[in-house]
Amino acid sequence: MQLCDICNAANGNAFEKAIISTDNESDNGESKSNKCYICGNLALQTDKMLAKATELLSAEMPEAGSFSISSNIPKDWIVREDRVWDEKFSKKTESIKNSINRRIISSLAKATNKTYKTDAEYRIIFDYKNGKISTENGAVFVFGRYKKIVVGLSQSRWKCNKCEGDGCEKCDGKGKYYESIEERIGDPLKAAYEANDYVLHASGREDVDATNSAGRIFVIEIKNPKKRNVELDRVTKEIETGKEVSVSDLRAVPRKFVEIITESHFDKSYKAGIEFGKEISKEDIEKITGLTGKTLLQKTPKRVAHRRAILVRHRKIKDIGVLESGGRNAIVLVTAEAGTYIKELISGDDGRTEPSIAALLSTSAKCTSLDVASIDDGFIDFIIEKYV
Repeated sequence: MQLCDICNAANGNAFEKAIISTDNESDNGESKSNKCYICGNLALQTDKMLAKATELLSAEMPEAGSFSISSNIPKDWIVREDRVWDEKFSKKTESIKNSINRRIISSLAKATNKTYKTDAEYRIIFDYKNGKISTENGAVFVFGRYKKIVVGLSQSRWKCNKCEGDGCEKCDGKGKYYESIEERIGDPLKAAYEANDYVLHASGREDVDATNSAGRIFVIEIKNPKKRNVELDRVTKEIETGKEVSVSDLRAVPRKFVEIITESHFDKSYKAGIEFGKEISKEDIEKITGLTGKTLLQKTPKRVAHRRAILVRHRKIKDIGVLESGGRNAIVLVTAEAGTYIKELISGDDGRTEPSIAALLSTSAKCTSLDVASIDDGFIDFIIEKYV
């Protein structure tokens, strides 16, 4: 079994014979030696590709202070690499991809005097299928908090599943079911950064018919931006002119904040308007406030069962109080663990949530308005101030 010097080096130089050049043909075009078992000698394109990448970084992108890379490795290399590992595997062995990436990063940093960063201004893509390189501008990640002022907005873009955004009878030619918070924030940022696209990453979401006066944290990924330095205060004002969504604390953050935000879950307080099937009494109010400290058993609500796993979730009500009441209506303030379904706490969802306000009062109870009043996400401020 023969390996090229690059694949052999990745395997701890475990094989005595190594192909060190792609110049392995005789004058009549016949092969002088076998090709590398793993890559078929394609990994030996690395030096030529590095020369092109060095020229790009040095000549065409002189203003770039840093770079990042991606290497596209054919899947069949990985299959054959596994077979090599079955034959000879040592402590020095590493994957071809890791070995190539390390070689590329070291060579480019030395040749260009630029720094490698995962969140660099430019990304150089090494495609080993065709021996070519390409470049793209590294994504920009913007942190912020949004407030949803009006109902009727979904959080993410929601394309029509029939026409995939082209417009049809089902969606009245709009190509989507709802306007979104993602668009209200993303469109102005896309224009400011002169970018190709954007993706909103947030910690949780509100229902379409709910508002959020607390402010929900998010990171929006700006893809392939032509600009990297943008006056975010100006974008903040532009977003607020629509009077549907407001944002605050906009600032550029590292890529790792996407995971920090999406993996974080916070207790929240909700202000909910309720309409009952009867006039409520003082005793009814006491029953409602008696839910403080109780643990709910919530089976996946009927309204989201088509897109959520059918589970029974345990969620604690940390505090609940009645702010206003009169006749058949009331306004309550509920503080609950992350992931609590507040509408179902009120209605009972035909017994899928126990206990519920409706069951306790032996009447129907409907949530008529819902606002996220506060979110216990203070530790994010600490992380932002420490790492940004």
